Amino acid sequence: MASEDETAASKVGRLVRDATLGYINSSRRVDKDKVFTTLEDFTRADPTKKRLVVIGCTGSGKSTLLNVLGGWRYVQSKDTDYQFVWQKKGDGETTSSAIFESAASSDSVTKKSGFANLHFRGDAERELIVVDTPGHDDPAGGDIDSQEARDVLGAIAADLHNKLKALGHVHTLLVLHNDVIANRLNPATYQILKMVDEKFEKAGVNGSVWEHVVVAYSKCNSFETTWRGGLESKKRALQASIREKISGCSVDVPVLALGGGEIDPPPPSHDEADGLEKLWEFISAAEPLDTTQLMPFEGADVKWQKMIDQRDQAEARAKAALIYAMVLFKLFVVLASLFWRHAMLPGWMSMLLFNFPGLIDEVLIVGVFVYWVGPQDVIYSLKHAYTTWVEPKVGPYIEQILGPSAAKKDD
Repeated sequence: MASEDETAASKVGRLVRDATLGYINSSRRVDKDKVFTTLEDFTRADPTKKRLVVIGCTGSGKSTLLNVLGGWRYVQSKDTDYQFVWQKKGDGETTSSAIFESAASSDSVTKKSGFANLHFRGDAERELIVVDTPGHDDPAGGDIDSQEARDVLGAIAADLHNKLKALGHVHTLLVLHNDVIANRLNPATYQILKMVDEKFEKAGVNGSVWEHVVVAYSKCNSFETTWRGGLESKKRALQASIREKISGCSVDVPVLALGGGEIDPPPPSHDEADGLEKLWEFISAAEPLDTTQLMPFEGADVKWQKMIDQRDQAEARAKAALIYAMVLFKLFVVLASLFWRHAMLPGWMSMLLFNFPGLIDEVLIVGVFVYWVGPQDVIYSLKHAYTTWVEPKVGPYIEQILGPSAAKKDD
């Protein structure tokens, strides 16, 4: 009899566990070929997939490369008057855009970091999360020490800092170098790399962050030849330059040549570039790099962190204003169901719905619901509902009883 009770209890426990995991997994941001940008989204990225973070200055071809990584083709052909166009994965149909928006201009299209779940080069067996970061440039034409330049880079770094911590870990940091001819890495990119080096060093992360960094020459299309001259010597020079300028880097960072454009049909001299496959091999072999212990900004740089935190909160409030009614409705349904299960059903039937003595099961159910919807969404939805519907009616009474300062504090 005891063994039968234990078996029944284990089955109940398994059902509760499976239901809980099912709710949690359903809240993951796993939609394919969709860009997620909020801090809440980053906390819900699929932890089982490889993660690639891409950093590059404006005009480096970052968005184009990311789309190619996702399986899109950027093709030039006679049918399009030799203009480059995007083709959808698999069917070859021309489309106006791919996953990541790109534009031939001096302004960054990407304004904040976002990620997407991709199939690497369209291969469903190679799942990958790629993190796109805003393009960064030196606004003063090379004066990296100017206040304007530091503010721009600081805002980018703070946004990326928050989202890397939310991710928990990454596998590879890909830094794009957009000038294979001159072989001069953008000064702003050096500044970002220094920030990365300092943050991981201060966080005391085991191992070197530089074991997870890859540098790539971008726009190295396989049908072109101008970028091939002296390539190996340029790679060695770039590796030496990074070791010299970044104090924490003591390894030769891998340098690849990556391209996204194609010609249809390919020219007779065409040869398939293997840079993308080498990148995948690096990502596949990389161990997780912990990002939870990144140190916060210090001194004057704290203003960047505050600015990004305020923006994240503003986004959360704006989202809550749109979804609060649905969130409150779902919360009402959950609480009403718990009350119905507890007060309206006979004891034996209530037990069939996992109504155990005490409040542990109710707290667990509400907790899973809050996680599923999103803690920020629930909190800001409740705040928005209070500010919109409750505060105008009860605020004057609170002010009369507790005084103006107390009423203002409640807001």
